[in-house]
Amino acid sequence: MKIMVAEYVVGGGGGAERTSLLKEGEAMLATLKGSFERAGNEIISPVAEDDFEAAVDTLSKESDAGLVIAPEDVLYRLTELVERNTINLGCPSECVKICADKRWTTEVLSERGIPVPKIVSREEWQESGASGIYVKKPRYGCASEDVFIVNGLQEEDDKYIVTEFIKGEDISSSIVAGTSSVLPLTINKQFIMRDGGRLRYEGGKVPFFMGQEAEAAVIDTSKKVATVLHCNGYVGIDFVVDEEGKAYVVDVNPRPTTSVVGIAKVLKHEIADLILSAKFGTLPRDDEIETEGHCIFKLS
Repeated sequence: MKIMVAEYVVGGGGGAERTSLLKEGEAMLATLKGSFERAGNEIISPVAEDDFEAAVDTLSKESDAGLVIAPEDVLYRLTELVERNTINLGCPSECVKICADKRWTTEVLSERGIPVPKIVSREEWQESGASGIYVKKPRYGCASEDVFIVNGLQEEDDKYIVTEFIKGEDISSSIVAGTSSVLPLTINKQFIMRDGGRLRYEGGKVPFFMGQEAEAAVIDTSKKVATVLHCNGYVGIDFVVDEEGKAYVVDVNPRPTTSVVGIAKVLKHEIADLILSAKFGTLPRDDEIETEGHCIFKLS
């Protein structure tokens, strides 16, 4: 097959304000390109200095299938293009639309009984005496950007959401969702560094072993998230596991995430084969997925 793999920042999207994501983008693109090529496919990737969307439109028309990696605030529009022009190997655009809005995602998951940090309103702040520790993050866009720990009352800003702060372990799950099943790949440790009040993602460890009971809970929740949001293909779900072992979903990434770089090194399956099986075939059973060794990757 001729497959378009489009990575937004590497392809020239986003401009100077997102150059901090370039290293992650290059690693993800190289990993996926290599895996798809080893599976016997031809890979093309758009590059455009001034109009990445037009480049995706053109190349997706020339492809048998396409996969886009981009911050969620632009992923929806690019996914719609791919769906219009060829077969989309990623999450459907309607799923992406929900995930792009962190408030909407949190509300949908909460309504279905999936643990999420509580969104804190200005009124609740005032009732609590404007004290406490909270997390402030962009309502739209890539969740690894501009996430802050804040103390006390802040001015309301519709571009951000504020949630309760949950102290615990930062992890993620990586899954591949098909039409009839959801396949867990790995649980990953996230290296989150605190720079003053700002939180920065600096890499991770794949896989990360938490104990059988905790891992089973994270996998079960991950499958529920994928089902509720109608995900397809590779999805990364970020969690905080509190001191009592309860796992809270803090973000859903409806696209390949940086963890795929480590997963490709330890998984005894080609990640590309699994993505293609999710769309065109049948995914393996959970017990057929094996890893060997571990991979630690750092962005700094």
